[in-house]
Amino acid sequence: MPQNPKIADDARMASPRSIEVKVGILILTAIGLLAAFVIIMGGVNFQATYPIYVEFDNPGGLQAGAPVKIAGVKVGKISEIQFRGAEVSDSGKRDPLVRMKVTIEKRYQKSVRENSLFYVTTQGVLGEQFLAIEPGSQDRPSLPDGAIVRGIDPPRLDMLLSESYELLHTSVQAIRENRKEFSEAFDGLRKTLKGTGELMDKNGDKFDRIVTNVETMTAEGVDTVKDARAKYVNNPAIDRIVSNADSLAAVAARDTPPILADAKVTMANAKRISTTLGGEEEQAKMKQAINDVVEVTARVKKITADAEVIVGQIKRGKGTAGALLMDEQLYDDLQEMVRDVKHNPWKFFWRE
Repeated sequence: MPQNPKIADDARMASPRSIEVKVGILILTAIGLLAAFVIIMGGVNFQATYPIYVEFDNPGGLQAGAPVKIAGVKVGKISEIQFRGAEVSDSGKRDPLVRMKVTIEKRYQKSVRENSLFYVTTQGVLGEQFLAIEPGSQDRPSLPDGAIVRGIDPPRLDMLLSESYELLHTSVQAIRENRKEFSEAFDGLRKTLKGTGELMDKNGDKFDRIVTNVETMTAEGVDTVKDARAKYVNNPAIDRIVSNADSLAAVAARDTPPILADAKVTMANAKRISTTLGGEEEQAKMKQAINDVVEVTARVKKITADAEVIVGQIKRGKGTAGALLMDEQLYDDLQEMVRDVKHNPWKFFWRE
């Protein structure tokens, strides 16, 4: 059966168009896969972020685009590294040399606080470097957008190696230049060690006795300490003394306040007396009274002296009173006369 010419022409025209569509679909698919690959491998993130700035004097090999991690979890990246050229702040101190702009996802902002630590570390021994954040305490507020913090500079291994090499080079050079002196020093040390060994060999017995004496003294010291503890620490007499001292302190604490109160009253009375007698008129009266007492005392002393003189005269038998008191014959005559009057009272009324 013969084919329709119109249908054959449409089939010939549809074949190239179908190939173009397939090629276009293939190109679009490749572009989509490339975009997905770029997004996945490039770490493109559509989460909301906020910036903070971390300052270092030397961040090591950290570069822009390096990840930022908290507890090993990536939370952001380093967007920009700026060299500040040792700018001087208003306080006169040099600012850190490098300032990094760090972009962190908003959902992790609560974990970055004012006392968080920022330091540079590596993933493993030879892995890539990244900025690690040590979360702060929960009682401190979160870092706001655009906050500027100070990071902990990583250890300078290159500087350590350089300084170690310089120190080693200087030491080797000094040894080379002073080889003779070092040789003499080692010879002296060798002689000293040798002499010390010979001394120990010759006086081994003496050193043994010294060690034995030291051990004996140590044992005696321990015994002395034990005896002293038994006598002065664990002694019941010491306990009684301490107990008596405590009792005395308690009594003193109990009786001291009333004594102090009485003393205060006495001082108040003395103050009132001194205030009362402190006037010029009272002082004049007191002086007059004192003068009168002195005058009376002088008179009493004079009277006493006169009385002593009279008593002395009487004792020596001078005067009528002395003769009356000190003459025994007169005393006997008076005694005889009294006895006669008692027996012959009529003699007072009759004279022969």
